[in-house]
Amino acid sequence: MSHRGRVGLLVNPTAGRGDGRAAGTRVLQTLRSLGHEVTDLSGPDPAAVARDARERAGQFQALVVVGGDGIVHAGVEAVAGTGTALGIVPAGTGNDIARGLDLPLGDPVGAAESVARALHAGRYRDVDAVRVTHAAGTGWYASILASGVDALVNERANSWRWPHGPARYTLAALRELAVVRGVGVRVDLDLGDRRESFERDCLLVAVANTRCYGGGMLMAPQADPADGRLDVVVVDALPPLRALTLLPTVRRGRHLDVPAVHVHRARSVTLTHVGDGPRPRPHADGEPLGDLPVTCEVVPGALRVLT
Repeated sequence: MSHRGRVGLLVNPTAGRGDGRAAGTRVLQTLRSLGHEVTDLSGPDPAAVARDARERAGQFQALVVVGGDGIVHAGVEAVAGTGTALGIVPAGTGNDIARGLDLPLGDPVGAAESVARALHAGRYRDVDAVRVTHAAGTGWYASILASGVDALVNERANSWRWPHGPARYTLAALRELAVVRGVGVRVDLDLGDRRESFERDCLLVAVANTRCYGGGMLMAPQADPADGRLDVVVVDALPPLRALTLLPTVRRGRHLDVPAVHVHRARSVTLTHVGDGPRPRPHADGEPLGDLPVTCEVVPGALRVLT
């Protein structure tokens, strides 16, 4: 790593009902006590903060992010493909990126100290990230892109202030599954040794680098962020009652045996909306992305994560 000793810090102080603020203070204190020069990039405008982090990422040995999936996603966008390490202190509602990378949860202050010491010792691992291209440009994500009813669920959950934690996603899912039948999608897959395409009405198409989203829902329980492949999970359109009965199996990762669920392991995938039905906005790492079509390409080892 270059620029040893220089660290960028991004903190969401409102994450986890205040856990982000306490963890952010601890990581700042610990990094400075270990002799690192820390630049706090945090600010009140998330878009400006993310843009500043991307522009300045190359100045730092590492970028440390403290909060939930939103700020972790900003960190991924900033450092993926650069060689600058990403330190993740999970302190949010879902923490799905951290969970999917097998980082410890439940103790943000302890995680802050662990990240600081990993940085000092140079402990990290390289994992895959996903380069996503759409009409507005190109970006990165680390966990899962949602493009069907799951995107609608995420958008609804993000609009609610209550309840806190995974229950928010569960209630939002119940609301959307009761009314959404299916979304017309064309799926173009690069499987490595061949290409495959199909069109169908889908309840959802999830393009996964890691296992979970929605506060721990195991949509892609076999996804491995270090295998150079995406797990593309396609769920056929279902009537409301069958869709609702599928939900608890997704929470436990037991849905892959259901005939309406199909998994394709691909190097890249392009999703295009077809037909006149609902047109959800895709979300990546829980953040809105724009509109279909999108192309997702796995980039092996593009993300260096402090462990």
